[in-house]
Amino acid sequence: MARTIAEIQQEILDQKAKEQQFDALQILTPNEKQTLESELTSTSKTSIWRLWVYIVATAIWMHEKIVERNALLSRPHTLSWYREQAFDYIKGAPLVWKDGFFQFDTTQIPSIEEAKIIKHCAISERLFSDVFPNDGEQNGIDANPTQNVESLIREYYYNQVGIVTMKVAKRVDDLPKPLNTEERRVFQAYMNQIKDAGTQIRVVSTTGDKIQIQFEVYVDPLVMYTEGENKGRLIKDLSRKPVEETIKAYIETLEFNGAFVPIFLIDQVQKQEGVRLPILRKIKIAPYNRDINSDFSVDVYDDTDSVKETAFFVPTSGYFNTDFSNNQSNDDSDTIVDEGIYVSYFPYNLQTDPSFNL
Repeated sequence: MARTIAEIQQEILDQKAKEQQFDALQILTPNEKQTLESELTSTSKTSIWRLWVYIVATAIWMHEKIVERNALLSRPHTLSWYREQAFDYIKGAPLVWKDGFFQFDTTQIPSIEEAKIIKHCAISERLFSDVFPNDGEQNGIDANPTQNVESLIREYYYNQVGIVTMKVAKRVDDLPKPLNTEERRVFQAYMNQIKDAGTQIRVVSTTGDKIQIQFEVYVDPLVMYTEGENKGRLIKDLSRKPVEETIKAYIETLEFNGAFVPIFLIDQVQKQEGVRLPILRKIKIAPYNRDINSDFSVDVYDDTDSVKETAFFVPTSGYFNTDFSNNQSNDDSDTIVDEGIYVSYFPYNLQTDPSFNL
């Protein structure tokens, strides 16, 4: 952002005060000093030298504004640029073409920051080479540079090659939430208006993916209850359930469209008071509109199946739902029926529990 005239002027004055060699009286003849001393040392804003400082500052300011505008107009529209435009979207403000680019008319918007509803955004693009890695290669067995054009185009669009996908969400009660239908339509229209010609924009804004996490945690029985209505709670503070709190916090603080790393979650649980041995048994995920126990769910982590110990995974919507109020994950039931956090607690005692010595 270009500096203001006042900022530039003040920098010149500050620098002049530091440099003794800029003292105008050192280069004047005695007669000139006598005639001009009061004028050249005056601190008045209307003195000759101060007026010249203002003229120079104005010239620098104009130059910076021109450079800034040229940079804006010539800036390549990368994926990062599209992401920035999403965050700059102002709900309810019309777009106007001014000074060579689109700008929002915010004269009727009482609070610009509140009108900027996009708080999370992730951009991705599927490249042609990702879908057709061997296309056109002379040494490929299945390569066919003259393959059927119609078939190629059909596959091209079916696989969403060349489409910029934008996952976006607003924030409600300090959690990511999807745009409603009208908000998504208007935002799509905004992106369609400012995008490059020929670029296809796909806006995704849905409820968070479903997730089911199953843990077995061995704890210090002198610190945490393992049975009854208080299982999982600290003996010294019944308002705290450190393991469930940590798991939920890990999910909610993931970077938008970031990777869920099971080993990182285990490390976080291990650090909690009273926890001695956390064992992650299973993680199951599903799209927001599918049942967690249906064929559309995916076991991304299962300690009984080494193939399913996924190093990391990313939610389709960009985030996971953590509103588990409608299932049994937070009560005292051990029945696993829906999305949520399910933790079984056991006392950690190597000396008396024979199962540790199997």
